[in-house]
Formats: sequence, structure tokens, C-alpha cells
Amino acid sequence: MTDNFASSRRRRRRALRAAAPAAGLLAAGLLVWQGSYAAFSATTDNTDDVWTTGTLVLTNNGGGAAYAATTTATFNEVGFKPGATGTKCITVKSAGTAVGALKFYESALADSTPSLGAQIKLTVDAAPVASDVLANCTGFPASGLTNVATSVALTALPTTYAAAASSVAVSSGTQLVAYRIAYTFTTTGSTAGDNALQGKTATAAFTWEIQ
Repeated sequence: MTDNFASSRRRRRRALRAAAPAAGLLAAGLLVWQGSYAAFSATTDNTDDVWTTGTLVLTNNGGGAAYAATTTATFNEVGFKPGATGTKCITVKSAGTAVGALKFYESALADSTPSLGAQIKLTVDAAPVASDVLANCTGFPASGLTNVATSVALTALPTTYAAAASSVAVSSGTQLVAYRIAYTFTTTGSTAGDNALQGKTATAAFTWEIQ
């Protein structure tokens, strides 16, 4: 019986010794499995991103020395008759922080019956300038012009920004653009038609807009 007991103990020790490496391998496997789910990570940040709108600012000198948002009566032609002509200049100042396209259009017209406005034809040219151009157009450049209108009646000028075909590119910061506006009082083609316009008045408002 003693031999049997001793033999049984020897078998159990051999079984434990054989099982120990397997248990160690299982533990190592568990460690490897657990390690594969422990992720490394790194981050990088870009902060304080800001969006600020630019500004669009326009004034004009009305042909004079002082700039204002609204000026009046650059043209004040009286006692004129068919065939009369005249030219005036107005300088527009852009002082915004945004770029844009500057356009000229007629924002109002009070006309007579029969229409005097239909017989007053305007030719308008624009040019960037380095200094103020006054009503007498001294200093208006001879080249680099943008044609805005050629012999267009007051009644046919564009009346909105969208309808104005010609524009002048304006950069950010202060920029001056001079406009030369020449008019001709054209005949109706008959003495009776011209005589019907005696004592008539047409009053227009011009607007410069940048978008």
C-alpha cells in the first residue's frame, strides 16, 4: 500500500510539472492579448480660428475738395439749348478693408413732359487716380480709362448695380477713382420738338456702389 501511495504521489508531481509550462504559456498569451489593446496616441491642435468680415466704404467729392457720403448739384446747367455740351468730374474714394467692383448708375430721375432727359446724352469714363480730381477735370488721366457709357440718354442709363455693365476693380485700403461725365443736349430733330423743351427741367441722382 505504501508503494502504491508513493507511486501516486510521484505521478501527481509529474503531472504538475508538465502543467506548469502550459499555464505559463497561457499567462504569457493573456499578457500579449491585453497589450495589443493598449493603444498609443498623439494629437496636434489648431486653435483660435477667426472669421472677421471686411468693410466697404465709399464717399465722393462732388467735384469739390471735401468728401461726403452724399453730395449735390455737381451739374447745375441753366439756360442751355440744343447743341450745348459740358463736362464735369467727380472723384470717388474707397476706404474699406475689402476688395470689390465699383459701379456707376442712375438712382433717380425726375423728368419733364415732353422728356428733356431723353435728349441729354451722357458719356462717362472712369480711371484710378493718385490724387483728387475736381469738377474742372484737371488731372483726369488720358489713358487707363474704363468706359461706363457712351452717348446714353438720362432716360436710358442703368438704374441698379446689377444692370450696370462696366465696373472698376477696387483693392483694399484707400483708393481714388475719378469719373468724367460729359453731356450733350441733343436735338429732337425738329424745330417744333426742340421748342417743346423750352423751360423744361430734368433732375438726376447718380450713385456709385461697390460690391
